[in-house]
Parts: sequence; C-alpha cells; structure tokens
Amino acid sequence: MMSIGEKIKEYRNKNNMTQEQLASYLNVTFQTVSKWETGVSSPDLSLIVPITKIFRISADELLGVNYTEANKRYEELKSEYDRTFKTEDFAKRQEICERAVSEYPGDMPWLINLAWVVSNRSFEYEDNAKHIAEQEKAIKLFDEVIKNCKDDVIRGDAIQGITQLLGFRGRKEEARKYVEMIPERAMITRDAVLENTLDGDELTLFKQKRIMKCLRGIIYDLSLMPSVYTQTIRDILKVMFPDGNYLEFNHNLYYAVKKEMNNILRKEPNEKSERVQSLLLEMKKYAEDYDHIVFSRPGIYKYTSPWFDRIEEDTRKWLGNEGETLMQDFSEYLSKTQFNSFSF
Repeated sequence: MMSIGEKIKEYRNKNNMTQEQLASYLNVTFQTVSKWETGVSSPDLSLIVPITKIFRISADELLGVNYTEANKRYEELKSEYDRTFKTEDFAKRQEICERAVSEYPGDMPWLINLAWVVSNRSFEYEDNAKHIAEQEKAIKLFDEVIKNCKDDVIRGDAIQGITQLLGFRGRKEEARKYVEMIPERAMITRDAVLENTLDGDELTLFKQKRIMKCLRGIIYDLSLMPSVYTQTIRDILKVMFPDGNYLEFNHNLYYAVKKEMNNILRKEPNEKSERVQSLLLEMKKYAEDYDHIVFSRPGIYKYTSPWFDRIEEDTRKWLGNEGETLMQDFSEYLSKTQFNSFSF
C-alpha cells in the first residue's frame, strides 16, 4: 500500500505541479512537501482537506483507503485463522491474530481472538518466566477489550477469559471486580465468571449448588413426562444420593410413584398384585421421610451424599410446609376402593 507521501507525489505529478507550487497553495515550505513525499514526515491532519481540494480527490483516495481491497484482505485473514482450527497450528493462529490486530487497530473481534490464543498458548511454555509473561500479556489484552468494546457478547467473552487467568494466578480479589461487569446480553453467565473467583470450600460449595440446580431442573422436567419416566427419576436420584437421604427429593419421588400407580389403575382398575403393594409401600416411605423433616422436625438438614455434602437446607423455609402433609395425601389416596384389601 502506498504511503500518504507517495500519494501526494503521485497526484502532484498527475496535475503537473511542482513541490514549490503545492507548498505555496498550502502555505508551507517546499522542504516540508519534500519530507512528506520521501516519508520523513506526514502532513498535519488540518491539511488533509485542503490537499484533497487541490487535487480534486476524496480523503479516502489520498489516504489510500480501498474498502473493497480492505474487506478482501480481512476475509483472507479470517479464512487463514479458521483453517488453524483444522491444523491445530496455534503458533500460526497467534501470528495471524497479531497481523490482523496490526492491520485493523481497534478491531475488537481480532483483539479478543488474540487474547484467547495468547492465553491458551501460555500453558505450553515450560519456562515459568515466559509462562507468566504471556499470561500477563493476555490479561492486558482481555482488559483492553473490556474497556473499549461495545459488543456485549465480546465483552462477556473477555470477562470470562480475564477471570480465568486471574483466578489461575491466584488473584481472586482482582477477578471478583469483573463479576458485576458482565453485560446484560453476554453469552456467559454470572455463575460461570463467579466460579473463577473462588477456591477451597467456597468453590466446592458453589459447584455443588450449581449441580443441585441442574438436578432440580432435570427432575422437574422428568416429573412432567409420562409415568414411564418414573424409573428414570429413581435411577438418577439413586446415583446422586446413594445413601437414600433424599430430603426434598422425597417429594418428587412420592408424586412420581403416585403417577405410576395411577397409570396402572387406569389400565387395570382392580389390580391387586404385589407390584401395587410394593408401590404403595414406596409411596409411604417417601411421604414419611418428607414429613419428618418438614412437619415433624423442621430445621436445618445436610445432604450426606458426597455430591452435595456441603449443602444445607432449612426446611422451615420451604414452601408448603404449613399445608397438607404427604401422609395425609397418602391416607386419602388409600381410601380408594381399589386398595381395600391392602393394609398399612
């Protein structure tokens, strides 16, 4: 690409103009014009418009801006970058990102790409000093994106990256300041960023609560499915609570088994098999266990499963703990004529 000085010389010659004539029009010395054309210096910004008027050209033409060529070059770099995901050539990826950032200063998508590749490659270096230096470089790049980018998705990505590195470097307090900076439309969640700021018992509890939140969602969705999924609910909870201490999930199990029972009775209204007896006993156990912690002895309970052994539940705050007990519901359910031959 031609420099602005080379452009000035080109258009001056096209207009059969000497350096002295151009200098006179612009009220500068001919030596100044000579310095522009030889690349020693560049014209002041205040002279750009006058120069374009003298040559009857646009500022884009003077500055050598060709949007078609620029877009083509941009796409070429992007294609090169994308190919590195097939070749897994991370050094090449970083080289491409550095070229793009140099050629397109202020381009946030390229800057975030460079930040990530520098961050990821930092773990490859066996030399500790190099390892730390590259991580500090990535932290600065992520911070630059956070401060200057208007795109919520890109800013959220940068926040995730910087908190990961700060957390890895043990700078948890520094990482925490970014938690509240997550943009509204970011793809990353607050929890994902918050995790990077925790360690020890805090981190363990945080992860257990996140798993618990997912588990509740899965069990709730399965409870809305046909009764054939009751066994799936049992299987999942048995894995997550191998000791059978289900606490709140006794409620889900009770109603899941009840749905299974109702399905049996719809098909065989007079069913009196051992299977029915077994399901009723299962319902009763879930009802008794739930009522014990919610109605008989409400208070603070801990899960004893290794998955959730840091989580405490205060059953005094659970919704519905002043309403009908599950055993009351079970007693009413047993009043159905189909169960007259069963005793509990």
